[in-house]
Amino acid sequence: VFGLLLLVSVLVVVGVIVSVMFLPAEPDLDYLVVLGAQVKGTRPSLSLQYRIDSACEYLKENPGTRAVLSGGPHEAISEARCMYEEMLRQGVDREQLILEDRSASTSQNIVFTRNLLREKTEREEGTEGISRRLKVGIVTNGFHLYRSMAIARKKTDWQGYWIGAKSNAFLLPNYLFREFFCVIKDKLLGNL
Repeated sequence: VFGLLLLVSVLVVVGVIVSVMFLPAEPDLDYLVVLGAQVKGTRPSLSLQYRIDSACEYLKENPGTRAVLSGGPHEAISEARCMYEEMLRQGVDREQLILEDRSASTSQNIVFTRNLLREKTEREEGTEGISRRLKVGIVTNGFHLYRSMAIARKKTDWQGYWIGAKSNAFLLPNYLFREFFCVIKDKLLGNL
């Protein structure tokens, strides 16, 4: 009975995760939040490269959108710095890029970025203590979209949108299975 319940739980959660992986991107967002991933020395891992490529494509098509590159130090440089350098190499305007380089988890990516954008919006618009509801797109690999958006819904007042980056197709079953356990863990911790 326990095995059957576990199987049904995995299938339901993975089904929900897959259902949001291929949604189209909303144009003309205020900001993107590009979530960090592994850096290998000073170069992005394949997962991070996919996120960078998706963000670059979006920013070139939507020049009024700015991006917060969110990820802390785990290697020779922070995930945010790695994304910044690669996005400049791909021709993104540095004025579109903001670094958040302290976070070490998806939850911290969202919370630290929320605080940064709240302060920035209030300062730029002269609305101390009052910030407008921002249209924000979360850029991450498809398997990670559901959980990152669920965290953003719980911890921010953003109008949130999904922007799915590719994933390594060979490793996707592994990523989906791992993400199932991350969803359960975050649910138990109150992050979702």
